[in-house]
Amino acid sequence: MDAAHSAYRALRAAAGPEPAAYLLPLGTRVRAVFKMDFAEALYIAELRSGVAGHFSYRRVAWEMYRAVAKRHPALAGYFRIEDVNAPVDLLKR
Repeated sequence: MDAAHSAYRALRAAAGPEPAAYLLPLGTRVRAVFKMDFAEALYIAELRSGVAGHFSYRRVAWEMYRAVAKRHPALAGYFRIEDVNAPVDLLKR
């Protein structure tokens, strides 16, 4: 990881951040911004909040729902999302 970050810093200084980003391993945390309309947010939150999904993206889907519900409470009722805080019976997945 240290060697990859050293190479990243050298390439970033020489060529800029976009090409240098390809040198970073997948284990590196990189912030990203996703812009989407309501229909896309609804689709992703419903699709990725299911009990069969991995806990990490279930949590992201739940946070997307909460952000929309906080900003636009009238739209929250359109989500068919599963509460990721509810206990999951793995035998019924």
